[in-house]
Amino acid sequence: MTPLAVDVAILLPATARSVLEQLNAGCVPTPGGFRFDTTHHPHITLGQHFVDADAVDAVRADLTPLLSRHVPLEIAITGGRRGRTAHVAVVAPTPDLQRLHEQVVGVLADHEVPGTAEAFQSDDSPARDADVRWVSRFRLDSSFGHFDPHITIGIGPGPVTVPPPWRFTATEVGLCRLGRFCTCRDPLTRWTL
Repeated sequence: MTPLAVDVAILLPATARSVLEQLNAGCVPTPGGFRFDTTHHPHITLGQHFVDADAVDAVRADLTPLLSRHVPLEIAITGGRRGRTAHVAVVAPTPDLQRLHEQVVGVLADHEVPGTAEAFQSDDSPARDADVRWVSRFRLDSSFGHFDPHITIGIGPGPVTVPPPWRFTATEVGLCRLGRFCTCRDPLTRWTL
């Protein structure tokens, strides 16, 4: 068994992505930080898990009925905050977003396997122990009543000013590899809502 660290994530439309790329560019880079580019995608995580690489087709098959019938989601960014290591844009929780998160986590629970740093996409800096712990415990510590929808802007010191509240319509979800800082990396599959 070869585990992969994956993120089922809402991928942003071009206009929202552009705003987040500009905010990311304003973060003071730190060693091992990241810049949004063609392989680092701003996103809203629905579920992060370790799955067996040989089971990716089964994961895709189990998610497709859920995601292919889901309607687009209205997303509201309400501000920003600084966590322990990251700057984030706060996403207003909604019943539709919460329900989709819970359904995704429910589907992926059946596919979870133990994982290590080697499960992450590591064409740049390797995953940290904190990344492995986060993904290992996502379903238990960051799901259901603990779900905190947000978009990670970047890593580093200093303030990042998120524009006044704004909205966009999310129409795409991806099953993506995870990288250092649990960044959303290369999509393995995409669905249109």
